[in-house]
Amino acid sequence: MFDEYLKIKTSIMERLAKLENIAASDRVKTAARLISEKLTAGVFSLVVVGQFKRGKTTFINALLGENLLPAAIIPLTSIITILRYGDKLQITVFFANGTEKEIVRDDLPLYITEKFNPKNEKGVDRVEIAYTSQYLKNGVQIIDTPGIGSVFEHNTKTTYEYLPQADACIFLVSADPPITRVELDFLRDLKNLVPKTFFVQSKIDMVSIADRDESLSFSRNIIEKEANYSNVEIFSLSGKEALEGKLDNDNRKVGKSGLTIFERSLEKFLIDEKGDVMLKSSAEKAVGLINEEMLLLELEEKSLRLPLNELENRIVVFKNFIRESGQEKIDSERLLAAEVKDLQKQILEEDLEKLKIEKTKRLLEEVGEFANTHANESNAKFAELMGGFLDLRIKEIFNIWRVGEEKILKKHLEEIFKRFLNRMNKILEQIIRSSTDIFGISYRQIRMQETLPSEIEFRFLTMDEPSILSITLDLARRALPKMLGHKLIVKEAKEKAEMLIDRHCGKARYDFSMRLDKLMRNYHTLMTETIDTIQNNVLKALEAGIVSKQDVALESESLEKRVRDKINILKGTKEFLQKLVA
Repeated sequence: MFDEYLKIKTSIMERLAKLENIAASDRVKTAARLISEKLTAGVFSLVVVGQFKRGKTTFINALLGENLLPAAIIPLTSIITILRYGDKLQITVFFANGTEKEIVRDDLPLYITEKFNPKNEKGVDRVEIAYTSQYLKNGVQIIDTPGIGSVFEHNTKTTYEYLPQADACIFLVSADPPITRVELDFLRDLKNLVPKTFFVQSKIDMVSIADRDESLSFSRNIIEKEANYSNVEIFSLSGKEALEGKLDNDNRKVGKSGLTIFERSLEKFLIDEKGDVMLKSSAEKAVGLINEEMLLLELEEKSLRLPLNELENRIVVFKNFIRESGQEKIDSERLLAAEVKDLQKQILEEDLEKLKIEKTKRLLEEVGEFANTHANESNAKFAELMGGFLDLRIKEIFNIWRVGEEKILKKHLEEIFKRFLNRMNKILEQIIRSSTDIFGISYRQIRMQETLPSEIEFRFLTMDEPSILSITLDLARRALPKMLGHKLIVKEAKEKAEMLIDRHCGKARYDFSMRLDKLMRNYHTLMTETIDTIQNNVLKALEAGIVSKQDVALESESLEKRVRDKINILKGTKEFLQKLVA
C-alpha cells in the first residue's frame, strides 16, 4: 500500500542527500538533513475507534492480514495498543511509572485486556507492537483503542485522551444494531478533535443485504443530521471475511469482503491530502535551500573574478547595508511581542471568563441533579460519590476546553507568526538584493518557511488534593439525619465546585500565557538567527575571493570550475524538485 507515496518520498530524500553532500553552508547541510529526517520519521497515525463489540480488533487484524490482536465475546481491549513497522515481531509494554518490559505474543492479553488487567491495575500506559506487515511499512501507524460506552468507564476516558494525537480516525459502526446514542455523542466530540474520519459499517456478513442497506442508510442520515458531518461515505465490509481471505491468500474473498475499496480510499487520502502536503512542503523547502546554496556559490564565483581592491570596496558597502538593517529586526521583534500580548488579553482571558461563567452555572445544576439521583445513599457514601463526581467533571470540563482553546490559539498564533515571518522575509529580501546588486549577479529568492511548531500543546494539571471534599467528609461522619447530611454535603460541594473552576481557570491562564511567551521567544530567535546565519554565509562566500587572491598557491581557474560544477549539479536537482511542486 502507498507505493506511489513511498516512491516520491524516496526521490526527495535522495535529492536532499545530494544537497547535503555538496553544500558548503553548514546551515544548508543541517536544514537538508532535518527535512530528510522528518520525512523518514513521518508517521501517519490511524486511530480505530467505536463502541465496544463493533469489531475493531478483527478489523485491524484484517488490515494486517494476521490474527495478531486478541478478540473475544466480552468487551476486551482496555489499553491503547500501537502497531508500527518492525523487521521482526516485538511487543513492548510501557508503564505509567516510566518503566518498560518486552513480552512474548502469548502474554499480550495479560496487559491489554479488561479480563486480565481490570481497571488497568498493572499501571500500563500503552503497548507498542512492531510487526513486519507491509501495511505498516510506509509510515502508517495503527492504534487500537478501548471501546466506548461499555460498563468500564475508564476505557472511554482512555480513548478520549488519545484522540488529539490522531491524524485520522476509522469509526466503526455495525450493521446490527445500527448507530446508537452513545456513538452519536462520541461522534460530536470526535468531529472537534480529529481532522479526518473514515466511517466503516462492520459485520455485514451477519445480516442480509436488505438489512445491511437499511442500517447503512439509517446510520448515514443520523451522522449527517445529528453529528453535523457532511457528505458521509460509509464503507460496508466484513472484517471476518477479509481476515480469512488474507490468511488464505484468497484475493477474491478479500475483494468480496469490501476491505479493498476502503483501502483504496485510505491510500488516496494519504497521497492526495495529508501525504501530498508533507511531500510538497519538503520539496519546496529543499528548493529554497538550493536557491540559498546557489546564491552563495555564484557570489563566490564572482568574488574569484573581481580584482582585489574592487572586491574589498564592494564588501564594505554590503557590510554597511547590513548594519543599517539591524533596526528593522528590532522593530519587528517589538511588534511580535505586542501582538502575542494582545492575543492573551483579547482571546485567552475572554474565553476563560466565558468558560468560568458558563461552566460554574452548569456544574452547580449538575451537583443538584447528581444529589437527586443518589438521595438514598448514606451520608458517607453520598459524600464519597459527590467527591468523585466533582473530580471527574472538573477534569472533563477543562480537558475538553483545553483541546478547543488550543486550536483557537494555534490559529491566531499562526496568523501572528505569519505576519512576523513576512516582515523578516522582507528584511532578508533586502539583504539578498543588496548583495546581488552590489556584485552584479542574478537575484535569487530565498524565503524562510518556518511555521508554528506542530507539537504546540497547552497542558495543565487538573489534579487536586485527595480529599476534595475534606470538610464534607467530616460532616458525613457525624450522626446526622440523611436529609440534613445530604443538604450540608450539597452546599459544600457547590462551594467547592465554584472554587475549583476558579482555581483551574487561573492555572490555565498562567500556563497558557507562559507557553505563548515561550513560543514567541523561540520563534523570534529562530528567525533572527536564520537571517544572521545567511548574512554571515554571504560574507564568507565573498571573502573566499580575497583568500584566493592572497594565497598564491590557489589556482583561480580551478576554484571557479569547482564552483561552476556544483552550480550545475544543483540546477538539475532543483528542476526535478520543482516538477513535484508544480
